[in-house]
Formats: sequence, structure tokens, C-alpha cells
Amino acid sequence: MPTLDDLLLPTFAAQHWLVSERDVTEAGGTRRQIDHRLASGRWDRAEVGVYRLAGLPLTWPARVLAPILAAGPRAMASHACAAALLGIPGFGRGTPEISIERGSGVRRPRLIVHSSTDLARTSAVVREGIPTTPFDRTILDLGRVATPVQLLRAVEHGRRHGHTSWSDLTATLRAHARRGRPGVAALRQLIAAHAHRSEISDSDFELLVIALLLEHGLPEPVLHHRVMDGERFVAEVDLAYVEAKGAIELDGAVHLLPEVRERDLPRQNDLILLGWTLLRFTWKRYVQRPLALVDEVRALIDPDVAASG
Repeated sequence: MPTLDDLLLPTFAAQHWLVSERDVTEAGGTRRQIDHRLASGRWDRAEVGVYRLAGLPLTWPARVLAPILAAGPRAMASHACAAALLGIPGFGRGTPEISIERGSGVRRPRLIVHSSTDLARTSAVVREGIPTTPFDRTILDLGRVATPVQLLRAVEHGRRHGHTSWSDLTATLRAHARRGRPGVAALRQLIAAHAHRSEISDSDFELLVIALLLEHGLPEPVLHHRVMDGERFVAEVDLAYVEAKGAIELDGAVHLLPEVRERDLPRQNDLILLGWTLLRFTWKRYVQRPLALVDEVRALIDPDVAASG
């Protein structure tokens, strides 16, 4: 009959010679058996509720993984530590750095801990046996600590190796954007400055504007809202604040074509006649005057702002 040590050996080997109390319980072990192994010197305590085989060196991956195992299933290596594990150039194996759910309470010397409210919006990838934030989330987090040059180099590395795209980064930005969220402004500015115009699709442009509005505390608009006049379809607008009857159209290069402009104008007139207010923004306006765009949308949904301006 296999012993507890036999049952735990594959877990030890897969986790840099670490096991958690949860691992022991799942293998059928008890607290008493843990205490016996600690007292006999066969195991050492690596973290609260995390143990390693005595006598083995505590490697950098083990130092990263131990607090993750202690913090629970949603904890993961992040920021510069994740960048090192993902092979992003310019980030070495320095101080272990992890993200945990807010309230997990992991605090240790020689460990950088980020308390996050949005870990549920991403799924960890495993690198060297360590749960790690995926590439796009790591880029977003690096926006908090990296220089613009470092961030651009990291993105270009990911694009060259097929780890990310401007569309992937835009979707990540949209999923995490909120007022005060570290990294959001840096990533949005990087996309605006370096995504070649031909690589920004209409859907990317829409998500970038939504992220900008959320970043500055505005409510999220409805994407692709269909405006009806009774049973008559009037228009589908890119973004809408329905209660305020405010519509936002984001004009790409195609809207400069005469035939498209001819199609847009009657639709725009119909919206105005139905009491809608319509704002139009180009990519150039978004890139060069993002705060003016935010102010105009704020006035669109709050007439008191416009009256006092």
C-alpha cells in the first residue's frame, strides 16, 4: 500500500518540491502527519500551509510558487515576475511578485504583493509549474511599473512571437478599464501611439473609446444600439446612452467616401428628428484630444455639465 510520501511525490516533483496543506488533504493525509514530518525534519515549512522537502535548495521558482500556494487558487505570478516567466525581454528573475484577490491577506518580506479586484477577469497560464498572468494581462499590469519604451518592447516581442495583437490588447484594456485602475492609461496611450491605423478595426476603435470613458468614470455606453421609431428601424449607432438619447458614431476612413457619407446623412437627420443628440469622433480626434472627447460625452449624458461649461 503506498504511503503518503509516495502519493505526494508527483505533486512535489511538479511544484518545485513544494506541497500545500490542500495537497496533503487531497492525498488523504492529516494535520498530524504534517506535524510529524516537520518535527522529524523530513519537511520544512516554506509558507503558512506550504511545505517543502528538507535539504533541497529553495530555487527562484519555488520562492515564487510558495506564496501562491499559500494564497489560494486565484493567486498568480504577475507584473515583472510574470514577464520573466513569459520570457519577455528586459525582465529578470528578481523579487517574487504575485497578484492575489483583495482580502487574501498575504504579506511577506522579500515579496511584492498586488491586491487585485479583477483577477476573476483572467485565467492563469502555467509557466514552469507556476500559475502566471497571461500575456495580455501581464502587459496591462506592466503599464503600472514599466517605462513606455519597456512596455512597447514587450508588446512588440509578443506580436512578433504570436502571443498578442493590437486587437487582443484592446479587448484586455476594455475588460479591465475603470477609474484608477493602474496600467489602463499607459496601455491605452501605447495603443493610440503605436497601433498602425490599418490594424485598428472599427470594433477595436469602439472598445478603445469605451475603455477611455470607463477610465474617466463615465458609465458604459451600449454597444451597437438599434434605434427604432415604432416598428421602423432607423439606425444602428456605434455607442449609445439610451436614457439620454445620446448617440456616438466613430468614423473610420470609410466614412469619408462620398457614397458612405450620402448614406450616413439621412440616418443622422432621422436620429436628430427623433430627439437624439449625435456626436461624431474620428481616430485622429481620439488620439490627439482624448480628454476633449471625454468632456463632450460627459456633457452629452449630463446636460447640467454643458450648461455650466
